[in-house]
Amino acid sequence: MMPPDLRDEVKNALVGLLGEHKVFWREADMVPYTKDTYRNRPEEDYRYFPDLVVLPETTDEVQGIVKVALEHKVPLLPKGGGSNRTGMLIPVTGGIVVDTIKMNRVVEVSPANLYVTVQPGMTLKDLEEKLAEHGLALNQEQGSFKVATVGGSISTSGFSRRHQKYGVIADRVMSLEVVLGDGSVLRTGPKVLYTSTGYRLHQLFIGAEGTLGIITEATLRVEPLPEARAHLAAFYDDYWAAERAAQRMMASGVTFVGGEAYEIVDAAKWGAPASTRAAFYVILEGTEGEVKAEAEFISKIMTDEGGVMADKENTDKLVGKYTQQWCGARAITGFENAITTHIPMDKTKEFYDKLWNEVMPKCGLGPLPGERLCLDVGRYRLSGGRYRIPLTDDGYEGYRRALREIAKLANSLGGSMSGCHGVGLEHRDNMDVEYSDVALDVMWRVKKVFDPENIMNPGKKLPEPRP
Repeated sequence: MMPPDLRDEVKNALVGLLGEHKVFWREADMVPYTKDTYRNRPEEDYRYFPDLVVLPETTDEVQGIVKVALEHKVPLLPKGGGSNRTGMLIPVTGGIVVDTIKMNRVVEVSPANLYVTVQPGMTLKDLEEKLAEHGLALNQEQGSFKVATVGGSISTSGFSRRHQKYGVIADRVMSLEVVLGDGSVLRTGPKVLYTSTGYRLHQLFIGAEGTLGIITEATLRVEPLPEARAHLAAFYDDYWAAERAAQRMMASGVTFVGGEAYEIVDAAKWGAPASTRAAFYVILEGTEGEVKAEAEFISKIMTDEGGVMADKENTDKLVGKYTQQWCGARAITGFENAITTHIPMDKTKEFYDKLWNEVMPKCGLGPLPGERLCLDVGRYRLSGGRYRIPLTDDGYEGYRRALREIAKLANSLGGSMSGCHGVGLEHRDNMDVEYSDVALDVMWRVKKVFDPENIMNPGKKLPEPRP
């Protein structure tokens, strides 16, 4: 935290730059900025307060904020929708939270060139509604779709359940405007999806978690709205039968938007047989003819593996449950956490066997009922599950041990400990499991180039460098 005299000096500079209505300094106004959905120890919630919060509306204002912070060596924490799960937004060092929510303007829509340029504070939901007016879609449908912002999605490398056909946000980014830690404004490259000139600078900011700079504008690839849509779902007596159907579908080369295979405990409410233990749904989009043909082809794969097809009404309900499951799950289940690993397909059964039979029991943790096994079906194929954390000191220490054990297990199988939730504070100290000392040193040197004084979200993403 800043000494009082310094805080007053910085506050006055920011008020002079932005106006009093865009600067928060009273404790009551800053409570919403003390945490995200990361699992602190229960007694540590609302422990860390920023010194100040600012709400800029333009790139010039962001640049001015960075220059004030640089002059006084004050930490900056860029903020999007605030739904991340790994502690990226917890102000453990105090400093200034730069809330981009007022930077919510669409700068340009180019139907001919299939791109949109937008400020970082616009939510994904609002952007999709704006694009629909032009017959276009971004198709970045992540769990926090209704509240996540464009800048936050880029900075966390957000996942999308529509990733098989349209990719994820990392595949959508064409060019970025970023205010760097030295106060300069970087345009990463031309507004084109593909070029063989220059370094791919924009890729450095995807998943950077605000540690390299503050995104102030993004140009993103968009797609025409499809002529037809359809959902398919099947119920299975065993999760592994559902996964086999998913793997057969992926190996077939058939076109689909995305899908999910997962355990299910409330099958009866979806019209499923009493023996149901798993479900597998698929999303289809395209022309009328191709959607119809794909539906027939995939239905046969589903039933060949023992699936019982759901009717249209229950299928649509199952697919619609996605946002509740992944965006609102914290409110429903209490003190728990999610696993979002990437595991090679031929190793998923081994991973889950060791995870639930060895790693988690050793750490005193157990799965939520019916949430042990899950696969996001498509090109990126994330494996996940959810578990309870006991509300005790021992329970919390077990959770911290489990994170490292999961990292080791995923790495030993050729995977990654965090496929879509990022690093933040949660996985920071386990980065050495996945990356060599040389790789981590290169990352620190990259950060030094863009953020020479280490004011951009310090203490997140990267473990402290070794001597």
